[in-house]
Amino acid sequence: MNNTMTKLSLALAALVGLTSASSVAEAAFGDIYDGALSQNSVYRITPSGSSSVFYADSSRLIDSVAFDRRGNLFCADKANAGAIVEVTPSGTATVFASGLSPQALAFDSSGNLFVIDGATNSILKFTPAGAKTTFASGITSGRGLAFDSSDNLFVTLSNSGAAGAGTVVKYTASGTMTTFATGLSTPWGVVVDNLGNVYVAELPTGNVYKFTPSGVKTTLQSGFGSPYSLALDRVGDLIVGEFGNHQITKVPLIGPSAGTKSIVISNIIVGGLAIEPPSSAVVNLSTRALVQTGDQVAIAGFAVRGTTNKMLLLRGLGPSLTRYGVPNALQDPYLELHNSAGAVIAANDNWQSASNSGSIPSGYTPPDPRESAIWISLPPGNYTAILSGKNATSGSGLVEVYDFDTYSTPAELVNVSTRGYVGTGNFVMIGGFACGITNGSSTGSPGGNGIVEVVVRGLGPTLAQAGVAGALANPVVQLKNAQGTTIAFNDDSKNAPPILQYTGFAPPNGAEAGLVAFLTPGTYTAILSGANNTTGVGLVEVYKVVR
Repeated sequence: MNNTMTKLSLALAALVGLTSASSVAEAAFGDIYDGALSQNSVYRITPSGSSSVFYADSSRLIDSVAFDRRGNLFCADKANAGAIVEVTPSGTATVFASGLSPQALAFDSSGNLFVIDGATNSILKFTPAGAKTTFASGITSGRGLAFDSSDNLFVTLSNSGAAGAGTVVKYTASGTMTTFATGLSTPWGVVVDNLGNVYVAELPTGNVYKFTPSGVKTTLQSGFGSPYSLALDRVGDLIVGEFGNHQITKVPLIGPSAGTKSIVISNIIVGGLAIEPPSSAVVNLSTRALVQTGDQVAIAGFAVRGTTNKMLLLRGLGPSLTRYGVPNALQDPYLELHNSAGAVIAANDNWQSASNSGSIPSGYTPPDPRESAIWISLPPGNYTAILSGKNATSGSGLVEVYDFDTYSTPAELVNVSTRGYVGTGNFVMIGGFACGITNGSSTGSPGGNGIVEVVVRGLGPTLAQAGVAGALANPVVQLKNAQGTTIAFNDDSKNAPPILQYTGFAPPNGAEAGLVAFLTPGTYTAILSGANNTTGVGLVEVYKVVR
């Protein structure tokens, strides 16, 4: 990329008004947390095997543990009136719920906490605010809970219950139950990867099984000492808590060491396990593209995930780009917002004409009166913002999505995908985004470790299969940091490291581009171009990987 393009990508980060991140707590991404039962503690274990006490309370018998998206650890206390204790990344503990017999914990993608309650033989659902409902009944001897990426819930039943002894049952998000697997001997821990494979620990036999999404069973590994709990880290390792051997073992699922067991730590009391996830957010998403007419306008899709509405600002810029040296800027942008059904729910030509333009936070109104803005509260779902030129005009434009309550509500932006014409030189497509940053009316801080896992994709051939004319034949993506340094690059995703496939977001076509990155708080740009200076309609996407 030439110096002019480097300057333009840096200018994009400046233009969207991204601010520096606040400090984060001392928690560490990738650490293993062990509910240590009779030790009345939760141990924190580094990937290299060093251990320390993260939380201790002599009155609590802690077993199952699970993280929410902000890095708070929820602990099932089987003593002390059956409490669920919430522990912040810095170790401050409060009681989230009590009067239960909590056997297992798991969070869905919207941040709701699900609990097997032995006192009522049910699965309880708690919203982030703590409101409780019964999700399922008849759960006798329920031992493990795990969600897949579609929010199907898998439950191990060790003795008898909703589907009999030694079974794994599957609940859809709406609560419909089916039997997923039978004939197991005291199944206990369960976990699901992003590809939908289900892993189950069989306590008395020492086996860990892998089930495909359709239920085909194979023995992943044998010879464990009473495998009690399972967890998956972010780089493709299965973590096994061996209750009988008092050790925690790692089994890589991908890469050259796949299937090779190694001991992470020995001589430790093993209860429930959880891996500290990336706990930051992706905010302030923007894409600059050459906006043309017809099928070659800029089309930005984005998703809101959570349990409450999210306050967002959408902007369509053009004239402002000239101050950053962008040639052929779109002179009169027009912005439409569509819901998942395709209906127009908001539109704007000149931002000052909007009835609520006075509510746009100070410093975030578009710089030019001809530019567009939509200030709106949106419920969780999928949306599309379409940026075009008024009266069928064309030029370089910028479509943006700002998150203004990143940490104050249990909802977040999880992806943006922008389709447009990809040229050469100054007219490649540039996507800007930020991680772990508060702005506007946001409150709080990133919390946790401040890391976010993203997948960046560049699609073209897939668009051709969908009937898009002139699709980019061979996309290339680069990821740059705020200093303009390329930190990741990919041409053909078929040659990418196996972790890309493991995320579940590998491009549909191996000639398309894709990369995975674990990012610290800051601003980044994803640049989509065509190999060998080819051009066409392409799609640049940034996904936050949520598990």
